[in-house]
Amino acid sequence: MPLSGVRVLDLTRLLPGGQCTLMLAHLGADVIKVEDPIRGDYGRMATPMDNRGASAFHLYCNTNKRSLALDLKRPEGVEILLRLVKRADVLVESFRPGVLDRMGVGYANLSRENPRLIYCAITGYGQDGPLARAPGHDLNFEAVGGTVGLTGPAEGPPFIPGVPFADIGAGMWAAFAIVAALRQTERTGKGQFIDIAMLDTAVGFLAHHAQYFLSCGTPGGRETTRHNGRRPSYRLYPTADGRWLAVACSEPKFWKNLCRLIGRMEFEEDASARGERRREVIAALEETFRERTQAEWLSVFEDEEVCVSPVLEVEEVFRHPQVRARRMTIESPHPAGGTHPVLRLPPRFSNVAPRRLLPAPGLGKNSKEVLEEAGFSGGEIERLFASGVSHAGREPEGETLSD
Repeated sequence: MPLSGVRVLDLTRLLPGGQCTLMLAHLGADVIKVEDPIRGDYGRMATPMDNRGASAFHLYCNTNKRSLALDLKRPEGVEILLRLVKRADVLVESFRPGVLDRMGVGYANLSRENPRLIYCAITGYGQDGPLARAPGHDLNFEAVGGTVGLTGPAEGPPFIPGVPFADIGAGMWAAFAIVAALRQTERTGKGQFIDIAMLDTAVGFLAHHAQYFLSCGTPGGRETTRHNGRRPSYRLYPTADGRWLAVACSEPKFWKNLCRLIGRMEFEEDASARGERRREVIAALEETFRERTQAEWLSVFEDEEVCVSPVLEVEEVFRHPQVRARRMTIESPHPAGGTHPVLRLPPRFSNVAPRRLLPAPGLGKNSKEVLEEAGFSGGEIERLFASGVSHAGREPEGETLSD
């Protein structure tokens, strides 16, 4: 595996850090999830639960990881982490800036223990700036970052994006940055600190929208650009059965084919219509698409050179023939026994076999083996377990996070 031999200490909670270390784990890294001995990662208590009592959120985030229960609020816990860091390549954390410094396990201290350590901090607003220590979640970062303001109809309110892009994107950028840093460490022998902000990730998703403004002063807004609904040729249209079609005929040839197939050739020059003409074209196309069901329209477009797709619900996605052909789900061991389906990592390598999957670990399930690998004796481990600084596995306690 590309990351075999890389050891990662994961001190994160919930989705951004979970996404980051999940990607590293799937590529072969040994990810040790360092968790509070009582509650563990909050995601363990997130609903919905499957029919075997496991949190679906936990199953997603923690496949291929090991769990070490460790109380970092106690001096003994800090000492254990310092010993683990000496043998680690990467540490990922998601506390607010300054929290781990006050506990004695911030980057300054840990880098002295291991100068090669790559320390990645994932926070909401980053390590500096007026909001650095402010609380927040994905919706806050997407709102400040502009993606919420771009989502929805021009005459209506903004919409909450259906996927937490800032959370997931921050995890993906963190994984990418860590892999790049590992390459640099190979060359220089030195580690470094990586500052990942979910707000930065949300702003980064503006991509060309941002450049339109930065280069041309073009303001943002809903239905203002080719990619968020301004063009009649790039929109969502309702069908007779209350479903929707995604029309993305950006190129003239695709738009002309669409106009021919739906019997509206009078609009073949109106792919980018503006003003009143735009409203006329959109209204006419909405009326036309409402004449047939989604399935009937899809049969019209089958094998034709048009960029038209059905808008699917989550449960329909996994029945779609293309998604099935791409084998986007694979069977993974379940903590309670047997297997369950999970998403595979999107990249498919020609020269890398998929990793043999490990089930999402129970809280503290791997404490004993991780401590043994760090050089703790049997007696030391027994004393740590007796003191409550760590344990060999137990059910998490705490409030449930509702879906």
